[in-house]
Amino acid sequence: MEFRVGPDELGIACRYKAGPAIRSTDEGGHADAILPGGEPLGYYARTRRDRRLAIIAPGMVRDVDALRRDRPEYVDADEARARRCPTTFCIVPVGAAAAADFRAAWADVAARPPLFLAIGGNCAQVIAGVLVRVGAMPARWPKPGSPDGLFRALHAARPDARIATGFATWTGEAWELS
Repeated sequence: MEFRVGPDELGIACRYKAGPAIRSTDEGGHADAILPGGEPLGYYARTRRDRRLAIIAPGMVRDVDALRRDRPEYVDADEARARRCPTTFCIVPVGAAAAADFRAAWADVAARPPLFLAIGGNCAQVIAGVLVRVGAMPARWPKPGSPDGLFRALHAARPDARIATGFATWTGEAWELS
């Protein structure tokens, strides 16, 4: 099934999450931002070995090319199936101005990545901060601490969200879900 994200929409992709009511598996629940138009962008701990659990580390932003190289299961359905990594998307309409602000906010994060903190500065919390900054999600305390918490918070705040789940391939224009 093809899943498109419009130029005035944005959202999140929860990795290792087999549906909106199912928690991410212990394999590595993770959230990536979904830019207007659908391209994935992620915030990660910069470690010497990819996939290493970090408590505190320098942060970094990975674009779709880096995901293809380092986390292919996030952008290729065959790899996702092999690693048992379904993705659940939560996509919200925000309008052209907020969509442009979201893209600009991620350029700021990429230029000056905050310190990655497993508690207080992980992928979900950085994405939540950007969603709040552009008005896509209300400010709340405490911030969602996990990808599942972020998914639940965004979904609850935005009843107009579109949800889709599957093994995902990013084609450069749309997501193919199987």
